[in-house]
Amino acid sequence: MKYDIEAVIFDFDGVIVDSGADIVNAVQYTLRQFKQPELPYNEIIGYVGHGAKELIRKSFKGCSEQMIEEAFPVYKNYYLEHAIVETKLYLNVKETLTALKDRKKKIALVTNKPEDLALKILKGLEVEEYFDSVIGPESVKKMKPDPEGILKVVREFGVKTELAVMVGDSHTDVEAGRSAGTITCGVTYGLGDRDELVKSAPNFFIDEMSKLIEYIE
Repeated sequence: MKYDIEAVIFDFDGVIVDSGADIVNAVQYTLRQFKQPELPYNEIIGYVGHGAKELIRKSFKGCSEQMIEEAFPVYKNYYLEHAIVETKLYLNVKETLTALKDRKKKIALVTNKPEDLALKILKGLEVEEYFDSVIGPESVKKMKPDPEGILKVVREFGVKTELAVMVGDSHTDVEAGRSAGTITCGVTYGLGDRDELVKSAPNFFIDEMSKLIEYIE
């Protein structure tokens, strides 16, 4: 089935970029600085997707809010300096973005990742120019799964919500898109919990980025 789409809205980590290793390395560095035990890779990845502050809060198990407040800037500063060590675009991302632009589609990023980090990575991986809008937690009152960021994008683009698709690798992306009234696409190759993604029942799934084009008029 094809959908009449004018705007494509992407999540970032686990959709556009394979960033897990650099995120985990930054969390482990921060844990070491505060003499906290390091955690398994998959456990940290399981905390990704709800914002950087929540990532640190969950990784610093049982720690005071004061320590979390002190640890967060340490994490963010380290990650900002080491954001593109192992991070790379997923297969066919650039080609798909080019194809969407050729079809005159608007493209946005709605992420729970801090905007300065997202923009640095987009620029470093040479895809910043494809995005007409980048919305991070600094630009909204509520992050995903709240639909605020998506609704902000469609208003900015002047597009009806039913003519937009939210592309994400987690149930929070699907919930945000559904609440906003967009079509939803689940990405099965990303960092999100696949079982939770399947349960969230997006309109369609893709297992590789170029497949997105097959669903868009």
